[in-house]
Order: sequence, then structure tokens, then C-alpha cells
Amino acid sequence: MTRSTLGPVLALLALLAMLPVAFAAVMADPGAPAPPAPRSPDEDAFSVPLASFATTLIGSTPARTANLRLAVAALDGNVIAPGEELSFNAVVGNRTVERGYQEAPVILRETRQVQTGGGICQVATNLFVAGLLAGLTPVERHRHSSPVDYVATGEDATIAWGAKDLKLRNDWPQAVRLRVEIVGRTLTARFEAAEPTGERFELEREERELPAASGDGTPGREIELFRVRHTAEGSLQREFVLRDVYPPSRPTPGREAR
Repeated sequence: MTRSTLGPVLALLALLAMLPVAFAAVMADPGAPAPPAPRSPDEDAFSVPLASFATTLIGSTPARTANLRLAVAALDGNVIAPGEELSFNAVVGNRTVERGYQEAPVILRETRQVQTGGGICQVATNLFVAGLLAGLTPVERHRHSSPVDYVATGEDATIAWGAKDLKLRNDWPQAVRLRVEIVGRTLTARFEAAEPTGERFELEREERELPAASGDGTPGREIELFRVRHTAEGSLQREFVLRDVYPPSRPTPGREAR
């Protein structure tokens, strides 16, 4: 091969080497979440499970489940240092079409509606309950306007961008890691640590019915949630967590009471 023909051949080879990169850039979905970060060398540092909580996705629509997967991908693997807070909204970000979120059912002002990012409150709920069972401190939490069907009343958590957040603080003297995953039709959130805490927690609910405002109205509900701390020495400590009140409702004129 002469010098006059070698130049074009090298140029062609260089162009061919760039094609995979260019193809990947063209095919990338701008609305898809960023790929997960590579596993760090200390991936196995959090080997002690503190607590977990699971809910079912049976009945969840494909769009709703896709929204959950985006939130799960953002939350999974986050580490909370001692004294730090985990903010659901700060980690997950705004739920927009540009970021891949789809329209799915939500509960808004006691009615079922459709919004972009619908369904991710279930992820927040799992995170909330798992955090309580792991001994984390709830800093901010909001209930749904009406009960949801995937968790007991008093244990749900709703979020809304710019208005309602879920925040948990790590008051343990060691860092904890959050793991969230969807396996089949089950959504699970769990917290892990490097060392055992020597304590375990369970939740207790007390629910009371509130009389209806009229004979054909719907009774309300008042729920109190407590956390029971079990220490290694066998002692118990019952801590008040929250009180949720669903007021009695009056039937809408011309409609049946629901």
C-alpha cells in the first residue's frame, strides 16, 4: 500500500471507530433516568439488615409501575450519615414527562384522578414504614386525603412536588443505607447498617370511629400510631408517632352516600 492510499484508509478506520459512540448518543432516551452508579468497593460494608417493609403491586397499571421503578432507581443505594436527613423529593426529583414519568392514578382531594408520576406515593409509604421499623426519626410526613388499599391507615405517606415531602433523619451513631427494589409484584424497602443496633422496633395502631354528622353520612376515623422499642436488655419503650384524622363526611345532595 502506498503512502497516497494509506491516508484515506486510516481516516476511514477512525470514522468507523466513532460509530458506536455516535449511535449510542442518537439512541439515548433523554427522558430516561441516569444509569446506576458502579458498585463501590465498600458495597458490602452495610451487611446488617435493620428493617424492611413490603407492599404488593397487584392491580398496579403498567404506567404506574413504570413510575415506581423510576423512583426506586433514584432512591436505591442512598446512604444517610449520622444526623443527616433523607428527603424523598430531593432524591427522586420532580416527576415530569421529560424525566420519563407517565400519567397514572392518584388520590387528590379524596377523589381518584390521573397525574404525571402517579403511584410513587407507594414508594414513599414503604420508605416511611421501613424507616420507622429501622429506628429512623420521621421529620416530615403527610397522609393521603383518603385511605389507600396497599397499607394500613396511619402508615401511608403521600408526597407532592413543592408541597409535601417525606423526610427521615438518621439518629443512629452510624451511617445507614437504603435499598429499594421491585421483584415480581412486590415492592420492598429496607435499611441496612454496618453494625447491629441492639434494638428492634414494631408498630402499634389504635383506631377509633368518629360518628357521622348525619344519619346517612359516613363515619370518620381517628388513628394513632405508636412505635415500640425493644432493647437488648428486654426493656420496652412506647413512642407516639402520629395521629391521623379522617373527618366524617356528609352525603352530596342528589347522590348516594359512599
